[in-house]
Amino acid sequence: MTSQRRERRLVERGWRYTLVGGFCALANYIIMLVNDAVGGHYLLGTVIAFIAVTPLAYVLHSWFTFAEPLSITAFLRFVAGLASAYPVATGLMIILCSGLGLSVALAWPIVTAAIFAWNFAAAHVSILYGYGLFQARGRSEN
Repeated sequence: MTSQRRERRLVERGWRYTLVGGFCALANYIIMLVNDAVGGHYLLGTVIAFIAVTPLAYVLHSWFTFAEPLSITAFLRFVAGLASAYPVATGLMIILCSGLGLSVALAWPIVTAAIFAWNFAAAHVSILYGYGLFQARGRSEN
């Protein structure tokens, strides 16, 4: 039986990842601003944003960025990859907001930029790993 998967090249995945990542970053930012506006602590906002945006990010990246089918295993790897960046994001928010006194509106974009590269790598590993990312696939990445 032949596979119906359409593999995307790294360049195509890159701009697609950036588009989805930008959308999800904006969704996170809006959640953080709303949480801050209603008096919620920024750490609570990070949890709400993570829970709300992560499933959406997985679906968009699977379908649009990678053209891969959805699977529970890939989703769990995706959540684990993003969760591994969560302590860094939280630590940066503590430093920027509590330590340096920056507002959430200013601190969150700085944190988002700082964890972008990690999330890019984590998304690639989590979604493509089950499809032989680390095995010879008979194609070159351009």
